[in-house]
Amino acid sequence: MLTRLPLIQLPAPGAVFPAVSPAGCPAGRGQARISPDRLNHPVPGAQYNLMAEYSYLVVYLPRGMSPDAARRILTDHAEYGDWELARLRRNADGSRKATLRRQIIRSVRTL
Repeated sequence: MLTRLPLIQLPAPGAVFPAVSPAGCPAGRGQARISPDRLNHPVPGAQYNLMAEYSYLVVYLPRGMSPDAARRILTDHAEYGDWELARLRRNADGSRKATLRRQIIRSVRTL
């Protein structure tokens, strides 16, 4: 038996982001307003889990290359270059285009 879940009612857009007059004052008194700077940087000094950044390498493997040789090339890139296979495309003529990626690690200042 299926049960129906209640619908969630979202607040009106004006309640979340109140209108601002051209002079920069809030449209209504007593309303909380959100600073545009706080939308981009909510808490100073806080650390956020951002999406990882990757660098990409495209490797073209011609159609005459054996599967064992192609596997060896991709394995060498993975073992010695820290690359991982993001996409492998096999074309109609038998050639392969492998897209490899590795994570960019940026150092963070601690001082």
